[in-house]
Amino acid sequence: MSKVKPAGRIYVYSAPGYDTEWTRTAGSTTITGRGRYKIGYTGRPDPRVRIKEQTGTVYPEGDGIVVHLDEPAVKEGGSAFSDHDVHRVLDDAGVQRKQEVVEATLDEIRAAIAAVRAGRPYDPGRTADFALRPEQVAAVEQTARYFLEHAQDPHPPRFLWNAKMRFGKTITAYQLARRMGWKRVLVLTYKPAVRNSWRDDLVTHVDFADWIFADRDHPVDPSTPNPVAWFASFQDLLGTNADGDVKDHNVDLHLIDWDCIVLDEYHFGAWQGAAKEVTSPTTSAAQTAEAEHKAVEADAEHADEIIDLVEAGTPRLYSGVPSDGLDADLDAAQLALSSKHYLYLSGTPFRALTEGEFNEDAIYNWTYPDEQYAKEQWTADPGRDPDRNPYRELPQMQMFTYALSEVASMEIDQGADGLFDLSGFFEARKVGTEYHFTDEERVKEFLNMLRGRLSQTATEKLLNNFKPPFPYADERFADAVQHAVWFLPTVASAHAMKAALEAHPYFRDYLVHVAAGNSAKMGAEAKGPVDEMLAKAAKLGKQTITLSVGKLMTGVTIPQWGAILILRSLKSPESYFQAAFRVQSPWVTRNEDGTRTVNKDTCFVFDFDPNRALTLIYQYGTKLAGGSSKTAPAEVIGELIEYLPIFAFDGGRMDPVDVNAVMDWGTIGAGAAMLAKRWGSPRLIDLSEAVLTKLLADTDLVARLEQMEDFRNLTQDATRIIAHSKKLREAKKSKGSGGDSEPEDPEVTAARKAKRDQVNTLRSKLLKFVQTVPVFMYLTDYREQALVDVITSLDTQLFERVTGLTLQDFHKLADVGVFHPAHMNEAIWQFRLFERASLDYLGIAPREPDAHKFGLWDRTVPEPPAHAL
Repeated sequence: MSKVKPAGRIYVYSAPGYDTEWTRTAGSTTITGRGRYKIGYTGRPDPRVRIKEQTGTVYPEGDGIVVHLDEPAVKEGGSAFSDHDVHRVLDDAGVQRKQEVVEATLDEIRAAIAAVRAGRPYDPGRTADFALRPEQVAAVEQTARYFLEHAQDPHPPRFLWNAKMRFGKTITAYQLARRMGWKRVLVLTYKPAVRNSWRDDLVTHVDFADWIFADRDHPVDPSTPNPVAWFASFQDLLGTNADGDVKDHNVDLHLIDWDCIVLDEYHFGAWQGAAKEVTSPTTSAAQTAEAEHKAVEADAEHADEIIDLVEAGTPRLYSGVPSDGLDADLDAAQLALSSKHYLYLSGTPFRALTEGEFNEDAIYNWTYPDEQYAKEQWTADPGRDPDRNPYRELPQMQMFTYALSEVASMEIDQGADGLFDLSGFFEARKVGTEYHFTDEERVKEFLNMLRGRLSQTATEKLLNNFKPPFPYADERFADAVQHAVWFLPTVASAHAMKAALEAHPYFRDYLVHVAAGNSAKMGAEAKGPVDEMLAKAAKLGKQTITLSVGKLMTGVTIPQWGAILILRSLKSPESYFQAAFRVQSPWVTRNEDGTRTVNKDTCFVFDFDPNRALTLIYQYGTKLAGGSSKTAPAEVIGELIEYLPIFAFDGGRMDPVDVNAVMDWGTIGAGAAMLAKRWGSPRLIDLSEAVLTKLLADTDLVARLEQMEDFRNLTQDATRIIAHSKKLREAKKSKGSGGDSEPEDPEVTAARKAKRDQVNTLRSKLLKFVQTVPVFMYLTDYREQALVDVITSLDTQLFERVTGLTLQDFHKLADVGVFHPAHMNEAIWQFRLFERASLDYLGIAPREPDAHKFGLWDRTVPEPPAHAL
């Protein structure tokens, strides 16, 4: 049997005396550079042995020898190449060479090696030739297989990548385009700041030498034979000119038949309203109305970004949060785009998973635990070189939570729900030209606390005199907090915090930038001032703090950030984890000897509201589990905290948090009152136009419901809601060129208010049915089956007595979608955990034989392990 010859290495080094200037002519252009480099090849695994042989006589100690590149000399097809192949490419490019020493820049040499490896023409700007990681290859293959299998579907196939930040979505999406043979790809996003990532990967990688990157400032002729990737923002695409027509620079976008439309940062608004109409021509008016209805109920936690969008001339639409009519005043029929495929990208697509928007076979998942597990397995394999671990640069995250009530000398404000209001703690206002906190003394105390300096009153609260590790006091955090981002509730609080930091005896030595409000620039431009501050800090040896209210919290990479302080109350796990993962970007520097230094092995999330933090961790698990019929929330949460350790300070010690604690905070820890509040949530009832239309179509059901006192006027109420919805939609289409400055028609305002009032009234009546469900669940003995099955076959009579609904009426209400399955599943899951804890306490065992299942609304899931209850 013949032996396979091991791959050789291509290497580049410089020696003393190589740092000289040179010039060369390329056509009519004279190029001046500095530095010469030796390009060599060796069959040995370590090129330094060969370099020692070459330089040992002149430089016996190796002084001044710097190795800049050391890579496998293997082409994409698996065949070998040598230094002579690289020399020929550079020779043809006009690079001067004396034997193996060339007068060229390192980038030119990298581009030559990349060209040889890929078998493509030399392009000095294309220096990247890296291959996809295994999970990226898996994403490409799974997506391509799905698209090909569904190519004959009546509607274009749609696929979701639920992939965490740093997955490499841009280069992976481009490789999918190559795999599918696409020629026209449109990238749409609500976050223009991600433009540079999409551009850089396309124009620097050798695999895309024939591709053209286009955007509003760099359009391309639609008839070009070259493949095109066109980047556009929803803000710009949904905007119109003074006549209410499509902007001139966007006309081509509507004329091209796209091979694929990629919706980047999908969690950020691309799923609703006019944005959905534009990117999904098959979306009906009723579906659009349903999306807008859900948008009204969405959680507005990005006020600073709303300011950005409005300042940018955004049409009246923002991430599903219409504020006083923040709707898109456009005729979607004029704007609908055409595409053969749709690819959705998000690191936190919780809404899409919860709503069941994608089938399980149309989702590729790559989560933080997946990434850290891959990193761990590479290290554990003795046959793999740890220095070549592709996940080595991705730091582990740790979360530290502090109960401010345990370390503050004053009383802590409580919100309406009885929980700590972190946003209220940092409430601020503008007075004249200055910004001030409502309570400046407690903010000063907070800054001192970060340094581990507590007041006497606060110290007396500590049990056993235990002082927890604080972010700017404990040595373990020292590297991470050199460059940190603080996430604040309002623009006023960000400016007030800057003033407080500059007045503080310790923090006044920091460089501080307010990335919030009108002066902080918008979109991709908001990153520039932060980069400038970090460059200045590197020269001066300073530490930095970036104060954000939402800018740079999604789709942006600041490698130097090692810690985030979350100083605002957030209700949405999407917002929370998008912000938290900002600090997990790798920070790597290249050394003069060619080696790379990983500057960030661990990054930290500091949260000062443990109740909120653990609740959002719990919601993370339930929402991700909602996208799968096979995974229980406790399992998802267990995987997460295995690789993202959480430590909570409760006044006596700083302990690690386990699955049990997270589940308690998310369910039982909220108390019976909070659980009851969940069963009054409007999310459980769906009164979208589509649902009401289906309801009215069932005349028998409507007739029976109208025999009940609460529903005497059901037909009239539902008809009015639908009419108001249509009136509002027509008003958006006909508003025309008046834009934001044109006052709203009083009739439209009245219709909006009437619709809201009528929806709330009808929903409150239907919620009376829903609120009897926990009573039924408590009374029935069948806890292991899906509740729908229990109602329809096992305990029908009990259900009818408790709720007042007949089985037939229940079936029809469920069929038309009045009861929202995903949210009902979540509410029942929470009830089951709360109930199970009570039953365990009383010593009541579950029924056999399915004792290890939990019945939800329309499905069953495995019972959580005992430690999670």
